[in-house]
Amino acid sequence: MGRKQLVLMVFASLAMIGLLSALSQTALAGESISQTKNWEFNLAPFYIWGVALDGDVTVGTNTVPLELPFSDITDNLETAFIVHFEGMHKSNWGFLIDVNYLDLSSDVTLPGPFSVPGNVDFDATLAEFSALYRLPYEGYSFDLIAGLRYTKLENKLTLNTGPTLVDASQDWTDPLIGVRWKWGFADQWTLVARGDVGGFGVGSDFAVQGLALFDWQPFKYVSFLAGYRAIYQDYDDGSGPDRFRYDATMHGPILGVNFRW
Repeated sequence: MGRKQLVLMVFASLAMIGLLSALSQTALAGESISQTKNWEFNLAPFYIWGVALDGDVTVGTNTVPLELPFSDITDNLETAFIVHFEGMHKSNWGFLIDVNYLDLSSDVTLPGPFSVPGNVDFDATLAEFSALYRLPYEGYSFDLIAGLRYTKLENKLTLNTGPTLVDASQDWTDPLIGVRWKWGFADQWTLVARGDVGGFGVGSDFAVQGLALFDWQPFKYVSFLAGYRAIYQDYDDGSGPDRFRYDATMHGPILGVNFRW
C-alpha cells in the first residue's frame, strides 16, 4: 500500500470515529452544552498537514537545499505525528498545546558544476505551549496568545556516490506572541485565522506563523477542519565549521477532526 492511500485511510478512519461519536452523543439527549461549565476543551488527536518545505540548512560550510514541493509529500513523508489540544476557562483564560513531528526524506541535487545527486533526511519537532486570553464579541472573538515554541531539527545529507556530508541536529526555544480570530459566519461554520511572531533573537532571529481554516461542526461534540498553515523560521548559531543555520518555510494544507466538550 502506498503512503498516499495510507494517509487517506487514516483520515477516513478518524472521520468515521468522529461521526460515530457524534451520533452516539446526539442520540442520548440532544441538549446543548451547558453555558455554566467551567472549562471547554478541544482535541484534534491527529490531523494531516501536507507539508511543503522551501529553504536551506547550513552546517559548517555545507549548505543543503530543502526544496520539497507538496506534490511529492506522499512519496517523501516517512512519519507524521501531529496533535492539538486546548482548553478555555469561563474566566476567558486558557491554554494551548500543539505538537508536530515530521520525518521527511527527499532526493536532492547539490548546486555546482557537477550537479552531484544526494539524499536528505529531515526530521522536525515543533511543540508549542501557550497561554490564551479571549476577548469575546457577538458572533466572533479574539484570542491573545503568548507562549513558547520548541523546535528540534535533525538533518542528514548523504551523497548517492559518496560519504555523508552533513549529520547534525539542533534545537532551540522561541518566545512568541500572536492573535487568533474566530468568526461564526453561518450556522455550524466558523472561520479561524491566526498569526504570531517570535524568536526576537532569544532562539531564532525571527519566526512567523500564519494559519487560516474553516471549522464545520455538524454534530454536537465533533467538528471537521480544513485550511492552510505556514511557518517560517530563521535560526543562526555558531560560526566557521561550527555554524548551523536554518532558513526555511514549512507550509501546506491541513485537514483534521476536532472533538469538543
